[in-house]
Amino acid sequence: MENKIGKGLLICALLVFAVLIAGCSDQSSSGTTPEPTTAIPVSKFVAGDIIAKSTSSTDQKLYVITKYDPASDMYTRAWIYKNADGKWGHFIDNKVEKVERTLVETVYPVKLTHVTVSAIPVVTTAIPTAVQTTASGSTPTVTGISPASGATDALVGATITGTNFENGATAKLTRAGYPSITATGVSVSTSTSIACTFKLSGDEGSWNVQVTNPGGQSDTRYSAFTIGQAPPILTSVSPTSAVLGDTQLPITINGQNFKEGVRVTFVQGTTELYCVTPTSIDTNKITCILDMKIADGGKVGLWDVKVLNIEGQQTGALTGKFSVSNSTST
Repeated sequence: MENKIGKGLLICALLVFAVLIAGCSDQSSSGTTPEPTTAIPVSKFVAGDIIAKSTSSTDQKLYVITKYDPASDMYTRAWIYKNADGKWGHFIDNKVEKVERTLVETVYPVKLTHVTVSAIPVVTTAIPTAVQTTASGSTPTVTGISPASGATDALVGATITGTNFENGATAKLTRAGYPSITATGVSVSTSTSIACTFKLSGDEGSWNVQVTNPGGQSDTRYSAFTIGQAPPILTSVSPTSAVLGDTQLPITINGQNFKEGVRVTFVQGTTELYCVTPTSIDTNKITCILDMKIADGGKVGLWDVKVLNIEGQQTGALTGKFSVSNSTST
């Protein structure tokens, strides 16, 4: 009997111990922090995918994926070009670059098509050899043009003077940043004179005069021609003479293109006398008052009459058309 009781107690003790061990194991297991797992990135593109910003892309070159490396999560890409028939494509060199996957997929989210990378050829574009041309013949020299100005949109007949002009020469007006104005009806009358016509379709301002001989030799006279308002044209002056010492002499000048603001001067050599209070009447007539005082520089001889349209800085002249005589000799 005692042996049975002792065995029973021993079995109970073993059961209690087993329960305690199991409880400790549960507590220990529940208190352990699980190891984090790293998500493996999934690439959107594979080698051979040609990618673009949109499905409507018409670019002649795009990126093609040549490789994806999951360890670094980076794409390797290169530029691929369209062939002459519009199909993809070819490389022009062996350059590639590595770029983060997320950046590539954000900027270029669209796959246009797929090609076999190993089948893409490298096609280099040959640079054509420049053909050197040597101008032949004489080099012209441009010394002047008459008239030296004209109104915008006017058709102006001009004479260009210089040296070494050859038959077949061309003439044009040039200005940086503007289309050239090519002369028509070019006629080389002599090696020093060219007659031509310009349609002044360019903007107002200073233009260069360029002459090119048939052999390619050329010369340019810079800022030799002005496109702008029509210059004044003087046809007559009245009276045509004065006596040295005359004061308050009324002068009438006839012509064309006179502006409201004009300046009238009488010029002999380095002497210049102003005709005061000039008034333009209907653009065809100017009246002013002239003093031919000796103290102001008046002297006998022939004088030039000049009119300046102040606003446009255009000048017209009558050369040697006004004479001054000595009162005593008269």
